[in-house]
Amino acid sequence: MSAAPLRPDDSPPQAPAPPLAPPGTSLPPLKDVLRPILRPPPGRASAAVRRSLRAAFWLGLALVLLAGVVLPYLAPHWMPSVAFTTPSAEMEEGAYPPGTRLRDCRDAGCPWLVVVPAGEFVMGSPEGEEGHESDESPQHRVRIREPFAVMEGEVTRESFGRFVDETGYKVGEGCSVWSGKGWQNDAKRNWRDPGFEQRSDHPVVCVDWNGARAFAAWLSQRTGQTYRLLTEGEWEYAARAGSSGRYHFGDKSADLCRYANVADQRAKKVYPDITIADCDDGHVHTAPVKHYQPNGFGLYDMHGNAWEWVQDCWQDNYKGAPEDGSTPWETNCGEDVRVLRGGGWNNSPDNARSAIRSRYSPVIRFNFTGFRLARTLKSSSFTPLPPEQRSSK
Repeated sequence: MSAAPLRPDDSPPQAPAPPLAPPGTSLPPLKDVLRPILRPPPGRASAAVRRSLRAAFWLGLALVLLAGVVLPYLAPHWMPSVAFTTPSAEMEEGAYPPGTRLRDCRDAGCPWLVVVPAGEFVMGSPEGEEGHESDESPQHRVRIREPFAVMEGEVTRESFGRFVDETGYKVGEGCSVWSGKGWQNDAKRNWRDPGFEQRSDHPVVCVDWNGARAFAAWLSQRTGQTYRLLTEGEWEYAARAGSSGRYHFGDKSADLCRYANVADQRAKKVYPDITIADCDDGHVHTAPVKHYQPNGFGLYDMHGNAWEWVQDCWQDNYKGAPEDGSTPWETNCGEDVRVLRGGGWNNSPDNARSAIRSRYSPVIRFNFTGFRLARTLKSSSFTPLPPEQRSSK
């Protein structure tokens, strides 16, 4: 018998399609339905199907990569500014383990934060500490009642500039700068021109307490989260990161230049009257944020670079200080003098210690005053420490 003639498309003859199942009978297994689609028999027609499937697969993969990877980096302004977590997740226990890094939108308008754990620490400095000031006494135990997120670095010129551009906020002209005869207000200076060169990634300076608060309100509105200045207790707790010495890394000021931008040998040539650290941190004025080594919580520039505004009113010492470090100390604030912490680019090693404090009016601006913010994660009631744990040390 002669072989059957080939079909016009030269493909082998196909088996006849099975008849439709009569009503009431079970459907064929899913694998029997998908197999001819995913693995069609050889032939010219099935080759075209395979090519179409491959093309569809690679096209779909390209679209996924474009939407999920390429656009957020090449064109972040096309992406929605949404929080990485939903409000309901905020209340889940352990939603943000300590050390978690997060930010609330994809563009540079939102800072990177790190979650700091709840805990207890001894605030202030002992009288025998080198550089100790009376306003750092008495030492007292403070409890941070809940985890909170802190900006990894200080607010930058770029971030502050975006805030000013979007809101039209008037920072005010004039900033106090060093004139050779002391610190004097210069009406020509402001956060855009503090009297020395800065890049966009340097900490913003010449900002007063009111300006820092306004920035926090703008960022809160932009993200739907609660951004705020740290309390003084939170700030020192975050700066120490479990340490108890002069600095978060120990007591030796000669090691300071690896961790901080302070007055150093390089600055002495420009400001001959200042007391300096016996090292070289590479900068006379401000340095880029997160340029030096971080502390144990992953926070940068907690020593030096720019003094940081906190929420609290100034108190001459810690007598009667609250045990709850999560709440700002704002009693007896008649003169409305606010606290700064951490020291700046112009300060000696003594004035960059973990316990150092300073104070100014909330409307004063210096070319060493900046800030960083905290972000509230969740709210809870405060449980006081047992009486036996409330000793001064």
